[in-house]
Amino acid sequence: MGPALHPSLPVLCVVRWKIVLVCQALFVLTYALAVPLVMYAIGPDGTAYIQQAKFFALGDLWEAASGYWSPLLSLLSAPLIVAGVDPVIAFRVAQGVAGVGYIGAAIWGTTQIFQLTARGQWIVGLIAAITSAAWSCGLTTPDVAIALFLLLYFPFSASDELLTDWRKAAAAGVFGALAFLAKAYAFPFFLAHFTFCAALRYLADRKEVSLGRALLGWGVGLLAFAIVCGPWIGILSAKYGRFTFSNSGAFNHYQVGIEDFDWHVLYRLQEPAPDRINVWETPEKLQFEDWSPIASKENALRQIRHFKSNARKIVEGFWVFEVLGLFPAGLFVVWVASLAHGPKRPRFLVGWMILTLGIYAGGFMPVAFEIRYMWAVLMPLCLAQLWAFVEELVAQRNEYEFEASAWRRYVPVLFAVYLIFSCSLRPAFYLARDAFSDRASGRVQKQLGSELKAAGIAGPVAMIGDRWQDGLLVSYYADRPYLGKTLETNWDAAEQEFDQFGVQTLIVDSRDPLAEQIGRHGEWELVATSPVMDYELRTYRRTSPQSAD
Repeated sequence: MGPALHPSLPVLCVVRWKIVLVCQALFVLTYALAVPLVMYAIGPDGTAYIQQAKFFALGDLWEAASGYWSPLLSLLSAPLIVAGVDPVIAFRVAQGVAGVGYIGAAIWGTTQIFQLTARGQWIVGLIAAITSAAWSCGLTTPDVAIALFLLLYFPFSASDELLTDWRKAAAAGVFGALAFLAKAYAFPFFLAHFTFCAALRYLADRKEVSLGRALLGWGVGLLAFAIVCGPWIGILSAKYGRFTFSNSGAFNHYQVGIEDFDWHVLYRLQEPAPDRINVWETPEKLQFEDWSPIASKENALRQIRHFKSNARKIVEGFWVFEVLGLFPAGLFVVWVASLAHGPKRPRFLVGWMILTLGIYAGGFMPVAFEIRYMWAVLMPLCLAQLWAFVEELVAQRNEYEFEASAWRRYVPVLFAVYLIFSCSLRPAFYLARDAFSDRASGRVQKQLGSELKAAGIAGPVAMIGDRWQDGLLVSYYADRPYLGKTLETNWDAAEQEFDQFGVQTLIVDSRDPLAEQIGRHGEWELVATSPVMDYELRTYRRTSPQSAD
């Protein structure tokens, strides 16, 4: 006989590490096959992270320090760059390492919180393997990296011993800080979430835990958090001359304060900072002014409208976790049933889940928001709680049936297959779409940039046309500074701007009206043409000396 368990404690489900290893192997295989197809689709964010990694590789911590670009993935890339690996490949390897860790964290974290059986662990692990491979290939962002550490943090924040075992509180602080180093959003999220979790735990256990003990546990978690993330915050604060954990919020909030925001503040021609190849490496230096929602009635109404818009996006985000949009309704049923009929632990987890989903998703409401921000973090939690409820229903049905019915045997299996297929379908589709597109895969930009670099094309480079990102990537792979695109519609005005900034190379979208006019000016010579979908990217170099003006 096994050891007797206290009747108020749940029976612990053991993490099946064979399941973890199989799912991680599936990720590695999928990632290794897919990432070469989209290797160079790094986007503007990817160029900034890779440049940061190069500074780390050079040992230039001051230039690497950025309040906009968090350091974790760049730090993981730096040793490979030092060893001579191509920086883009090094960054992709770092993303792969984060993906492998994410799968282990997803299975371990959800099992600790929701007591998943082996079948539940397979569901979470397989979905995590497929979706994280798609996200890691298609996006050079830290979404998977922050999810990795938050999924390690969550079990401690939901632990019954959060306030009574200082090791649990300290572990919560450490993993919260590592999540911050992956993405700065974890800083305010941890402070709010950990505080509310400590309060919720105290309310649930106030008969057994004194207020002083609760405050001590909360303080230990905050102290551990501060110790781990403090050095990076100290470097940022010294660099910017004020307390700084991030400066991305101002620009993200600025965007939502402008009707029909069109990115002109970023796209227009402008000199990058010294030792930088484009202005997106240092977004905090862009010339914009944030706005206050309380400065006027109009601003307040604008912020309210944006809250409503983001609230719809957040709800949509939960709907699109899987094809039929079952998660919102399914979770509502789980929560109502647990509150009405469940024991103490499931009822506590309802409150914990509402806090977690609300704080994490709700924190994006004031600023520019994309649904991808919540997928990697919240999908495993929603999936695990929903499946744990299904397993509980099956277990209760078992008590009243002497023989296994067809319902009990086949319906859960079919539902599991549906979840794996449905939750993985959308990310896999996006990856396949990009892989078969020369532009979305980055192949055409990489090829053109490499050709221009080999030809010794001069910089700086500017763009004519709407494809600002194409111009940036071509310039990046040509290893030439990129100034942005002209916003002028008249050739004479555009040429004046090119002269003012000393533009030596132009990348021209063939669909732009100025594309036909440039051919009539002998000071620009066509040196390369790259077909992209239904248009061309044409590269011109300056042949005549610049005027003194």
